[in-house]
Amino acid sequence: MRRFHMIISALSAGVLLAPVDMASAQTTPSDVRDLIGVRGSSGEAQLQQRGYENTGGQVGSDRVWTYWWNARRGVCLTVATVDGRYQSIVSGPSADCRRDGDRPTTLPGPVGGPVASGPTETIQFARGTSSATRRGAITGYETRTYLLTLRAGQTLNVTMQTSNRSNYFNITAPGAQQALFNGSSSGARYSGRTRASGVYRIEVYLMRNAARRGETARYTLNVGAR
Repeated sequence: MRRFHMIISALSAGVLLAPVDMASAQTTPSDVRDLIGVRGSSGEAQLQQRGYENTGGQVGSDRVWTYWWNARRGVCLTVATVDGRYQSIVSGPSADCRRDGDRPTTLPGPVGGPVASGPTETIQFARGTSSATRRGAITGYETRTYLLTLRAGQTLNVTMQTSNRSNYFNITAPGAQQALFNGSSSGARYSGRTRASGVYRIEVYLMRNAARRGETARYTLNVGAR
């Protein structure tokens, strides 16, 4: 009888533990688990040897995310690097590797600038003033875009207060393909002299990790030019 109870207990433990193992497997694919903790340069070489292709990335306040696509397996990985080492590797939707027609993702700065998927507003200063304040909220992959016409040689000042640490803004000069200011790597305050006349774009967005979770950010944007 005692032996029977031991067998039942062992089987029960196995049943209870099985879902945990499955969840772990879904979080980090088995073929890359050994890469967690390795240096970024070594990890990149290993991912390439295992059939993954780097499709882009983005910079956060304390980490760098890179996205890796395995065409043979149809797997998209998100790799978080902290202090030069791989902290986590998780699988995600193929849209994160820009491999299907799903909703576009937010790719700030050098990856190509935010994808505008929300309303656009032109900012015009009230007579006798040189600044304006805009309050708003964005959720998920939504991007709020503000347009401001400036002359070359003016000083542009932009600051933002937000309820979400993954909420940033970028600034793009007229005709430029790359942001002149990337909030995710430079912070929530910008001050600089404009080099060209035309329409400047200020784009408010959530980083992809927060956007994917459907988080909301409530922000106050202060824009001034002299």
